[in-house]
Amino acid sequence: MTYDHILIRYGELGLKGKNQKQFLKTLVNNIRRQVEREIGDRPEVVRGQGRLSIPLNGRNPADFYPALDRVFGISTYSPVMSTDLDPATIEAAVLAELGQLPATDQTFRVTVRRANKRFPIRSMDFQLQVAEKILAHFPQLSPNLTDYDLEVSIDIRFEQAHIFFERRPGLAGLPLGTGGRAQLLLSGGIDSPVAGWLMMRRGVVVEGIHFHSYPYTSKQAEEKVLQLAEKLAAYSGHFDLHLVPFTPIQEAIGANCHSNLRITLMRRIMLRIAEELADLRHAKALVTGDNIGQVASQTIESLYAINEVTTMPVFRPLLTYDKLETVKIAKAIDTYDISVLPYEDCCTVFVPKEPKTKPKRRECHREEARIEGLDDLMQAAIQNTETVRCFADGAQEARRTKLVDLLSQKDEHDG
Repeated sequence: MTYDHILIRYGELGLKGKNQKQFLKTLVNNIRRQVEREIGDRPEVVRGQGRLSIPLNGRNPADFYPALDRVFGISTYSPVMSTDLDPATIEAAVLAELGQLPATDQTFRVTVRRANKRFPIRSMDFQLQVAEKILAHFPQLSPNLTDYDLEVSIDIRFEQAHIFFERRPGLAGLPLGTGGRAQLLLSGGIDSPVAGWLMMRRGVVVEGIHFHSYPYTSKQAEEKVLQLAEKLAAYSGHFDLHLVPFTPIQEAIGANCHSNLRITLMRRIMLRIAEELADLRHAKALVTGDNIGQVASQTIESLYAINEVTTMPVFRPLLTYDKLETVKIAKAIDTYDISVLPYEDCCTVFVPKEPKTKPKRRECHREEARIEGLDDLMQAAIQNTETVRCFADGAQEARRTKLVDLLSQKDEHDG
């Protein structure tokens, strides 16, 4: 079959009201950017009633699939061929395509949707007519309306008939760039990159903040986080990762504070620093990979004590996920194999033997008061934060830049 365009359905966006136009504009721009990164040419994207389409102009539709599979906001998409509205022409096109398939026993159904009510045959009658033609030419095929291997879809429009045999799933969600900006605390484990991806799926532009404890943590541990950033960049074009030197703060906690509160105190200070970095980058929320009860710092009591230090919303999209559900997503987005590499992050290096699972806020206040010059240590960490812009192809900025040098750069998803 000669396909002439790809039909794109956008599902949830169809429920939007007066702001639908802006959502669709962003979706169209994201499709164009992703396809251009994949094939080198920026495609035309045509808006239709309740759908979008990409004219193929002789290209193989499979060339576009990797790009479309990375665009949030697409519900499903299909490679489509168009014919005129003559029933005999439509039937001939269906039979020609089926003739190219392997001659194996399969079940099928025919689905006709008739937006053009002037088409001379009713939808149900045309379904039966096409099915009879198929049975006459392909005895190895048998009809089944509920449990079928193949669906022959015919969409009768006003100018043409559209025929397709495949409905490929998209990522769904909302177009990236329609949900604001957030900072993701990216540790290097399984959970945090999945949490970031889930926020991106809701249209949020995500940047990463990684706290490192060199020389207690290795350069391999940092490289692992950079690789995770590259995986997330596949969905957004690039991913900015802010590397915060956390060693002096951890050493001060270790020297002055009770060991069983060490993780709680580190997480509280991380949120304070992350909030300031978020303000610098005009982000309105923080994102973590926390999951209720998974570790000592993720009990309700611990989250309550940790959250006290910030007024910024802290989104935890994995809060109720089973670990196997998180692992399934991590494998689907290709971060799992990187996350399980055996390089420790700053929290695992300094974890106490018996962390407190129900810390009290007043205990945290008392212990933090023992750290002389804590505000200065935090400001030093912020001033020495380095930023690396990561890309999906493994390329990174030629040099690391101080965060302040990045502040004037406009992001393609801003606004």
